Amino acid sequence: MRKPIRLAFLAGVALLATGMRHNHLVKSAPGQGQELATAPTEIRLWFSERPEVAFTSVTLMQGDSTRIATIKAVATDDSLAVSIPLAMPLPAGKYLVGWRTASKDGHAIRGVLGFSIAP
Repeated sequence: MRKPIRLAFLAGVALLATGMRHNHLVKSAPGQGQELATAPTEIRLWFSERPEVAFTSVTLMQGDSTRIATIKAVATDDSLAVSIPLAMPLPAGKYLVGWRTASKDGHAIRGVLGFSIAP
């Protein structure tokens, strides 16, 4: 009687652990905390799973969280990455990138990263 209960418990733990492994940001360019000498022409985000490009965007903000723009992502040749093209050069300063995407399971994820451009 104990063995079926233990197996059921272990199966439940495995199922829970699998369900908790959602898509997450693996890296970005510019990277978190990076100080750039020149303004980037795009922001690129890489994820652990293929992001749903149609549901992926960033909100670009100044370092004090003042919103500059919300920009839709575009697909890249890497299925795990998206590009956010920047229409005009950013002046020197600190920036925050609030990103948002969804995975094929429909689970929305979001995060924030920061970078700066040296004067």
